[in-house]
Amino acid sequence: MANRYWVGGTASWDGTAGTKWATTSGGAGGAAIPTSADDVFFDTTTSDVVTIAAGNTGAKSITCTGFNGTITGTAAITVAGSVTLVTGMTWSYTGTLTINATGTLTSAGKTFAGITKTAAATTLTLADNLTSTGTITLDNGTININDKTVSAAAFSSSNSNTRTLAFGSSGVLNLTGTGTVWNTGTGALLTTSGSKTVNVTSTGSTSISFLTGGMTSANAININFLGGTYSLSLGGNGLRDVDFTGFAGSLNNTTRNWVGNLKISTGMTLTAGTSIQNFVATTIQELTTNGKTFDFPITQNGSGGTLKLLDSLTMGATRTFTHTNGTLDLNGNTLTVGSTGAYTTATGTKNLTFNGGILVCPNGSTTAFNNAAPTNFTTTAGTGTGEIRMTAAGAKTFVGAGSTFNCTLSNNGAGALTISGSNTFTTLANGVQPTTFTFTSGTTTTLTNWNISGTSGNLVTIGSTAASAHTLSKASGTVSADYLTISFSTATGGATWNAGANSTDGGNNTGWVFSAPSGITASMAASEVGPDILAANAFIGYAVTAAMAASEVGPDIFVSSAYIGTPPPPVVVDVYLIKLRSFTEHRRF
Repeated sequence: MANRYWVGGTASWDGTAGTKWATTSGGAGGAAIPTSADDVFFDTTTSDVVTIAAGNTGAKSITCTGFNGTITGTAAITVAGSVTLVTGMTWSYTGTLTINATGTLTSAGKTFAGITKTAAATTLTLADNLTSTGTITLDNGTININDKTVSAAAFSSSNSNTRTLAFGSSGVLNLTGTGTVWNTGTGALLTTSGSKTVNVTSTGSTSISFLTGGMTSANAININFLGGTYSLSLGGNGLRDVDFTGFAGSLNNTTRNWVGNLKISTGMTLTAGTSIQNFVATTIQELTTNGKTFDFPITQNGSGGTLKLLDSLTMGATRTFTHTNGTLDLNGNTLTVGSTGAYTTATGTKNLTFNGGILVCPNGSTTAFNNAAPTNFTTTAGTGTGEIRMTAAGAKTFVGAGSTFNCTLSNNGAGALTISGSNTFTTLANGVQPTTFTFTSGTTTTLTNWNISGTSGNLVTIGSTAASAHTLSKASGTVSADYLTISFSTATGGATWNAGANSTDGGNNTGWVFSAPSGITASMAASEVGPDILAANAFIGYAVTAAMAASEVGPDIFVSSAYIGTPPPPVVVDVYLIKLRSFTEHRRF
């Protein structure tokens, strides 16, 4: 190992020694050409132009401290250590620089062409920001960006060697080229660490490929597509936080595993297709659709993770959302699955959290909601009232499979809704009338609230799938309905089940009351001289006009919602019992 100083003036660094090299600074020329065992120094203050040419045998290191000249050339060179440039020199070299040992690269603001890192178990560390007009290739060992900013046309690391791309806590890799800007096609043995931030900066229309190949989820990177109208071919693995803000091009359809947040831009196009988009985060990942339709199947399969919607998600007409593992948090937004697709569960531990959100299932030809794997399936109401909304105009099926649904199940389509399984709901409701609810014979549906009613001329039908009864169970309180047609229904659980005076008893029913209630309870004001006050929803089906009692000094007051629905005219001979605090009086209205 020796030192080699350039003393050759303007000449080529090639395979001919001549008098171009000395063993000391400013010494006599005539030393042998440098090899990979020799440290090379450029320290002359004259305007020497050194051309790296074919025949050079590389160097152990290159140091340009004090050099005011120019290094240029196109031939490749290999350095087994550090390269140090300085601000006062000119670097116009366009060949490929290969680093095959541990070393530091100081660019001093100079622009490089291609840079290749080879040699196992060695590290190239950046001392400052780096700009390259070519491809940075990691064949072996480690490139440590070291919290710096790297701008390069492309990055490539596709082989079976053990490789590491270390960013540091704030390092950034900007990819400025077109064509294939990232290639880790064989990426299983590539490790990434630190910030893992990669920006694709193109603003043009030339196609770009970002090939992530076999990268693992643990080594997934954060990618920002900052602009452009190009056609993007994005790989399926190694995708952590991906942000398309500013991108107005098109994204190809291929199977992908999204490990982190995904933000779609308002101006981009999502290519439709059958390739599944898998959301596999084991922590919280956020999805922003910006109103774009996801016309491809979606699977959530992140064990212990959460997919949180930041806005509403609409899927293509034929697409299904498969819930395998993790929590789907609607977060107050609406998820609409395909009109011939479904929401379905698969084997795994999964939770559907509403937080005021709505799951819309518009399929009218197959099972629109299919809890196919009910084991370890749960729901969480969260904040607000969540809803599963069945909207098909035709017949549709809700397969609950005996689970608890901490939400409202609403039939918002005219076609019959068949509910299979002995399920538990917070609320059953209808959003249209006429419509039909059909319960599987022999099952028990448990609920807290019944919000199913029809209107005059638009009855809601309640029935069973066969000529045997289903059971509806509510623990307490009063069910207040009207304009129903009910058959093969057992109403039980402790609550009072009022079908309403305008409902029809279709037969084979138990527990339903098909007449209007006649008891009215009012409370006396503290003075016990009036007025009587009738609470909201105190009775159903009768309009009541209060008469002044002889002992009172004020009118009786009935809250505007004291009855529900369109009441029949009052019958003047009916006598209602009003219980006051201090006495009981009978009044004729």
